[in-house]
Amino acid sequence: MAYQARIKPQFVAHYPGLNGVSWYDVEPLWTGLKERSTNLLGQRLARLRTGAGHITVIAEHCDLRQPQDPVNTPTG
Repeated sequence: MAYQARIKPQFVAHYPGLNGVSWYDVEPLWTGLKERSTNLLGQRLARLRTGAGHITVIAEHCDLRQPQDPVNTPTG
Protein backbone atom coordinates (compact mmCIF):
# COMPACT_ATOMS: atom_id res chain seq x y z
CA MET A 1 0.00 0.00 0.00
CA ALA A 2 1.45 3.33 -1.06
CA TYR A 3 1.81 6.27 1.27
CA GLN A 4 2.81 9.90 0.99
CA ALA A 5 4.47 12.05 3.63
CA ARG A 6 5.21 15.69 4.29
CA ILE A 7 7.49 17.20 6.87
CA LYS A 8 5.78 18.64 9.96
CA PRO A 9 6.31 22.42 10.19
CA GLN A 10 8.42 22.25 13.36
CA PHE A 11 10.97 19.94 11.61
CA VAL A 12 11.32 21.67 8.21
CA ALA A 13 14.62 23.31 9.26
CA HIS A 14 16.15 19.83 9.80
CA TYR A 15 15.72 18.88 6.12
CA PRO A 16 17.10 21.38 3.59
CA GLY A 17 15.48 20.84 0.21
CA LEU A 18 12.15 19.68 1.66
CA ASN A 19 9.22 21.85 2.63
CA GLY A 20 6.21 21.39 4.88
CA VAL A 21 3.68 21.90 2.08
CA SER A 22 4.55 19.29 -0.57
CA TRP A 23 3.62 15.62 -0.24
CA TYR A 24 6.39 13.14 -1.15
CA ASP A 25 6.04 9.46 -2.05
CA VAL A 26 7.36 7.10 0.63
CA GLU A 27 9.55 4.28 -0.70
CA PRO A 28 11.26 1.29 0.96
CA LEU A 29 14.71 2.01 2.38
CA TRP A 30 16.00 -0.74 0.11
CA THR A 31 14.47 -3.31 -2.23
CA GLY A 32 12.70 -6.13 -0.45
CA LEU A 33 12.43 -4.37 2.91
CA LYS A 34 9.30 -5.69 4.60
CA GLU A 35 9.83 -4.32 8.12
CA ARG A 36 10.41 -0.83 9.42
CA SER A 37 14.00 0.15 9.90
CA THR A 38 15.51 2.23 12.69
CA ASN A 39 18.72 4.18 13.16
CA LEU A 40 21.17 3.63 16.03
CA LEU A 41 19.02 5.81 18.31
CA GLY A 42 15.98 3.59 17.71
CA GLN A 43 14.15 6.18 15.60
CA ARG A 44 11.99 4.83 12.76
CA LEU A 45 13.14 5.97 9.32
CA ALA A 46 11.27 6.83 6.12
CA ARG A 47 12.68 7.32 2.62
CA LEU A 48 11.03 10.11 0.64
CA ARG A 49 11.28 10.42 -3.14
CA THR A 50 12.05 13.94 -4.32
CA GLY A 51 12.65 15.34 -7.78
CA ALA A 52 16.41 15.12 -7.18
CA GLY A 53 16.50 11.61 -5.68
CA HIS A 54 15.70 10.30 -2.21
CA ILE A 55 16.03 11.68 1.31
CA THR A 56 15.90 9.55 4.47
CA VAL A 57 14.04 11.23 7.33
CA ILE A 58 12.86 10.32 10.83
CA ALA A 59 9.32 8.97 10.39
CA GLU A 60 7.95 10.83 13.42
CA HIS A 61 8.88 14.11 11.70
CA CYS A 62 6.27 13.41 9.01
CA ASP A 63 2.53 13.50 8.51
CA LEU A 64 1.36 10.46 6.49
CA ARG A 65 -1.56 9.91 4.14
CA GLN A 66 -2.72 7.45 1.54
CA PRO A 67 -3.00 9.18 -1.84
CA GLN A 68 -6.51 9.48 -3.25
CA ASP A 69 -7.29 7.69 -6.52
CA PRO A 70 -8.68 10.50 -8.75
CA VAL A 71 -10.49 7.96 -11.00
CA ASN A 72 -12.53 6.47 -8.13
CA THR A 73 -13.05 9.64 -6.09
CA PRO A 74 -16.77 10.46 -5.88
CA THR A 75 -17.79 13.85 -7.22
CA GLY A 76 -20.60 15.87 -5.62
